[in-house]
Amino acid sequence: MARYGSSSSSQVSSLSSKDKHDYYQLLHDFKELHDEANIIVVIDNRLKGLNNRIENKVNHLETELTDLTIDLENLDMIYNNSTYCNENQLILKPCEKQI
Repeated sequence: MARYGSSSSSQVSSLSSKDKHDYYQLLHDFKELHDEANIIVVIDNRLKGLNNRIENKVNHLETELTDLTIDLENLDMIYNNSTYCNENQLILKPCEKQI
């Protein structure tokens, strides 16, 4: 097996120059990729925060909807169990018969 240093000096210098170029190109590309990945992480964190706020708002609105639905059902029950003795009076017990 031939050792790397056993080549002629012109071959070593050209290989070493090409290797250096390849190394610096890879390093540059890696740094660009790393910078883009960091930007994506920041955007991802912002979107996760926004998603959490929206989920909390949805949960709050669902709770409010449930509460309002119960209130509506209670009002419907009160309305259905009430009678009108005259146009302006709503009472919760049966009207006395007027003679």
